[in-house]
Amino acid sequence: MLKAETLIVGNGIEQIVYRGGEGPPLLWLHAFSGVESNHPLIAPLLESYSVVAPLAPGFNDLAELDEMRDVHDLAIHYDDILNALGLDAVTVVGHSFGAMIGAEFAAHYPRRVQRLVLISPIGLWNDDYPVADLFAVPYHAMPAMLYAGDPSSYAVVGARERTSNYVEALNVEPREAEVEALVDLARGMTTVAKFLWPLPDRGLRRRLYRISAPTAVVFGELDAFTPARYVDDFVSALVDSEGHVVAGAGHMVPIEAPDDVAQIVLDFLSRR
Repeated sequence: MLKAETLIVGNGIEQIVYRGGEGPPLLWLHAFSGVESNHPLIAPLLESYSVVAPLAPGFNDLAELDEMRDVHDLAIHYDDILNALGLDAVTVVGHSFGAMIGAEFAAHYPRRVQRLVLISPIGLWNDDYPVADLFAVPYHAMPAMLYAGDPSSYAVVGARERTSNYVEALNVEPREAEVEALVDLARGMTTVAKFLWPLPDRGLRRRLYRISAPTAVVFGELDAFTPARYVDDFVSALVDSEGHVVAGAGHMVPIEAPDDVAQIVLDFLSRR
């Protein structure tokens, strides 16, 4: 179980962090929906690690982005978070937008990261297989881009779980909870757009060589947002890495193939 707390980091900035589990410190960096305690990877990670899951700037309040100009400021912010937590070096696992943050953080502060797992990472661009423009897709069509299987089954279940969480946390009616969940999702997508639009490449490719931590890169075979061919782009640019492609899954590969991804991640972390 993850429990929320508020830290004061950097120059007096308030930061929401979710924590749980026992063991070596592991930094979990979330995707588009924010920190989800029921994320399929959280439970297996909590069994062996002390998981720290910061809510990315902007996901709680868009005003948090006022002083966050680019990915460099974002990397500095996560360094401030580790300072506030009294952590020196950590294992980092990130998914999608969180994987991009993880790669940037490891490139900016290589000594901070002991091991790195990038799941469906964004942040690179290749003209031969461009990243899809997620922000040009109508909201109702987004699940079909993110999931390879029946998107309605995953998206509906996810929406129900988020709504249920709001009902319990805010003590409101389900209809009010649905509105709160949609507002949070819109706020999260606005945050992601700041760092990805119009092109996701902010120079990460030029910095990947700085990452010294052993790195596992995981993609879903049928990723329609960030094609699985990017696994080779990341692996070829990293000093010490291995690539994995999970058959039949899309961008939300930890949701669609949770057992496969958990096995890849936990095996990699135990070996390296």
